[in-house]
Amino acid sequence: MNKFTLTCYRSLYIALIGMLIMLPMVFINDADAQEQYAGQTEFSEAELAQILAPIALYPDSLLTHILIASTYPLEVVQANRWRTENRHFNAGQLMQKAENKNWDPSVIALLAFPNILEKLSDDLNWTQKLGQAFLQDEAALLASIQSLRRQADRAKSLPEMENMSVTRVDNQIIIEPAHHGIVYVPYYDSRVVYGHWYWTAYPPVYWAPYPYYVRRPHSHFYWHSGIQISFNYYFTTFNWHRRHLIVVNHRNSHFYRPRKRIISSEGAHRWRHKPQYIHRVPGGKPHHVRQRDDRLPNRVSPQKIPYNEHRRLTDNKIHINNIERNRDRVKRLIKQRDKSNKGEHLPQTKNDLKPRNRTESHQRDRQLKGMQPTQTKSDLKTRNRTEGNRQDKPLNGMQPTQAKSELKTRNRTEGYQRDRQLKVIQPTQRKSEQKTGNRTERVQQKKQQRRDKDTQSGSKCRNQAGNTGSLQCVKF
Repeated sequence: MNKFTLTCYRSLYIALIGMLIMLPMVFINDADAQEQYAGQTEFSEAELAQILAPIALYPDSLLTHILIASTYPLEVVQANRWRTENRHFNAGQLMQKAENKNWDPSVIALLAFPNILEKLSDDLNWTQKLGQAFLQDEAALLASIQSLRRQADRAKSLPEMENMSVTRVDNQIIIEPAHHGIVYVPYYDSRVVYGHWYWTAYPPVYWAPYPYYVRRPHSHFYWHSGIQISFNYYFTTFNWHRRHLIVVNHRNSHFYRPRKRIISSEGAHRWRHKPQYIHRVPGGKPHHVRQRDDRLPNRVSPQKIPYNEHRRLTDNKIHINNIERNRDRVKRLIKQRDKSNKGEHLPQTKNDLKPRNRTESHQRDRQLKGMQPTQTKSDLKTRNRTEGNRQDKPLNGMQPTQAKSELKTRNRTEGYQRDRQLKVIQPTQRKSEQKTGNRTERVQQKKQQRRDKDTQSGSKCRNQAGNTGSLQCVKF
């Protein structure tokens, strides 16, 4: 037999011993729970219907949280008081802040539903009865919920639930929100919505209407704005076929998950109430408070800090260090300002000394390269470029102060002057001036010709008058 086989047998042997040790503890816990409720009277069908009447038509996801939270009445009272004290926070900030509380995840989820949480906290007698009935016989309580839903269906009340999706699977009525991600909490009169009440000796529990709820005419249901689910909520559901509650890890459960997906998901298991610790509510009966599902009983081991918690602590530490660093910097600046106001010499820091040393080294480099101490490399390049241009200008026939553009303009002007002289244009005259001069000369010539013609015609008239002796003269 090789070493690997021996190691496998040794591991299997240790695992079997561990199972044998843990098995009696499970039976002891179940026995303790049975002894706790053995002396208590079981609830009848009429009593269960009486207790469940105001919440039996709630959506399944919300109803599961109410049932689980009713088994921890002390946490419900603490959560309601904490919410009242922090009512200035919005829903998102409140739910994020409540994640650090050591409460059951279902109790934390109910913080987003203040009306329900307030009812559970104010009516502790009803909350205790609901928790006792749920812990005594879970199957009987779920069967009573289905019985009330069928009774409301026969009274034709379920079709009026406009914000709910009512489906029937294997003769089980399932109520879910019509819009995924938004949960509407209905209010209804439990004395009317079920039609004829079978158990007259046990009238249904009646709650006053929630504030700001409205209803349509001739409708039994009152509605308010829905709750946008952006927190851990979809981690519980009913297994109606087997009449028990299914839970999964509540982390990252703020996205909608169908009922079948929760039941078949990895890590899904039946919800169990751990009766290791007992909390007493003032004026009430003792209730067991479960040990959290993420803690294994009778096992002492260092708990690993979750990644999110570790990251949050690291960010807080960095933030604190930044605050302390900024505080020291502000103190130093205030001290320097006070000394400068008094005219004292301010001590130079390393950061102040480095730029000065860097500047002095640059000045030395400039002096070695033939630059003025105050000139930079860009100044030197500009000066060399300018001197080179000035040296090239006398070679091109330009004055040292003339640029290439000035030389081009001068050559162009001289060419125009030569063209004007060849065309018998005055050097200073333009083509427009030449046209005006020619037009003026033609006008002068025409006027002169007209004068000459008039002079000749006048002399002819005088000759004719002399010959005939008449004073009349015809002007041609």
